[in-house]
Amino acid sequence: MQTQNEAPDQLQDAVAAPPRRARGRIQRFVRAPFGDVPGPLPAGRHIDMGLEERITPDEERGMRAFWWDGFWSNSAETIVLNYTGLYLLAFGASNAQVGLLAALSSLSAALAFVPGARVAERFGRRKAIVLVTGGGIARVAMLMLAVVPFFTGGNPAIWTVIALVSFRGFWGYFAVPAWTSLTADIVPLGIRGRFLASRNFGMGISALATAPLAGYLIDRFSGLHGWQLVWLLTFVVGAISTWAYSAIPEPAPHPRVVELRREPDQPGFLSDVLGDRNFVAYLASVAVWNLALMAAGPFFNVYLVENLHASTAMVGFINAIISMTGLVGVIYFGRMMDRRGTKWVMVVSGLLIPLLPAAWLLVTAPWQVIFINLFGGVVWAGYTLALMNMVMVMAPPGKRARYAAAFQTVTFAAAFAGPLLGGYLIDAIGFKAVFAFSAVGRLASTLILIRFVQQEPEAHVPAAAAAT
Repeated sequence: MQTQNEAPDQLQDAVAAPPRRARGRIQRFVRAPFGDVPGPLPAGRHIDMGLEERITPDEERGMRAFWWDGFWSNSAETIVLNYTGLYLLAFGASNAQVGLLAALSSLSAALAFVPGARVAERFGRRKAIVLVTGGGIARVAMLMLAVVPFFTGGNPAIWTVIALVSFRGFWGYFAVPAWTSLTADIVPLGIRGRFLASRNFGMGISALATAPLAGYLIDRFSGLHGWQLVWLLTFVVGAISTWAYSAIPEPAPHPRVVELRREPDQPGFLSDVLGDRNFVAYLASVAVWNLALMAAGPFFNVYLVENLHASTAMVGFINAIISMTGLVGVIYFGRMMDRRGTKWVMVVSGLLIPLLPAAWLLVTAPWQVIFINLFGGVVWAGYTLALMNMVMVMAPPGKRARYAAAFQTVTFAAAFAGPLLGGYLIDAIGFKAVFAFSAVGRLASTLILIRFVQQEPEAHVPAAAAAT
């Protein structure tokens, strides 16, 4: 039976109900199908992972800030990935110089990981390291690309751009060991697959908008003015990403990290990593993959422009297709990673990805690449998602920074050699031979993963099982 005292409360609830319902509809639209993990908007309710420990308000706030960091940072990365090579061509660069750009960027990154890991383990303050290096110095280097046409052109401009991109690569990847270690503490293992899928979903949306917008600006404005606007845009969205990352509450480091910080420096910084045979096998697979990937990767857009006569706007649209279908891929693979494990996702996507460069052997017009990227976006979403998590689940908690350093060093050492090899082979035997080489190499890498890398012990445990 209702009482008179209940009436005012009910009236207040009735008045407040429409805004709450409206916000709920917005949240369901934005966060679906990831409603069981923290998303870009406040949940308005307590999220229960089904695990023994529930997500605290600070953890939820940190993951929400981390989500927005990914959204904005990927806008900047999409432009850098798809357009730096074409920027060199605008100054009259050769294919060899485009390959050298990718190679030196990878080399500078490879040189950054070990010192980055040492700083992360020795001084802690992982968030500050990320903000100063990748979120600060590297962002300013991108802004400098917009200034280059004011001071120089032709060959000097080409070498200036190569130097700036390489400088940006060093400081951007100096932050990766600290970033990896902090990410593992920000996102609980039980929901990591679904949360990273949600974050990648947002990153895909940002790339979907950014790639064609950048292509439009370049085509819309004559000369190099469009390029200058694009690099200014890159700096602005990168700065927003840095601001979002700064809002993450940094959790206390793992006790083993504290112990390592107190230990004196040892000459064998990576000796314990190299003693992990399972991880070394994984590194071998990664090396083969990235050698094959980067032998062809920097030249797909060059092939579109020079051989298939695609416009810059068309290049942007074609690359945006990957981001669009990638949204489908992260929905599926995110949940499968929590259920089946990281290795399972890497194997399935790794067996399908070699079909992509093989399909380029049949391409005769730019529009045909659309069909390749429709499929490629889905499978690459799974591989990228698993790649982000593999090191975190294989590494001991106190040594994630050094494991990440070893992984990234191998990755970019192979990526340094790949473009040099690819540029040489293109000049010698043509683009399509390099595409075929890339397909075979990617398949060989996945076979190494299947045969020699054991399933990591943590990631295959489903989230539901963790509560039992």
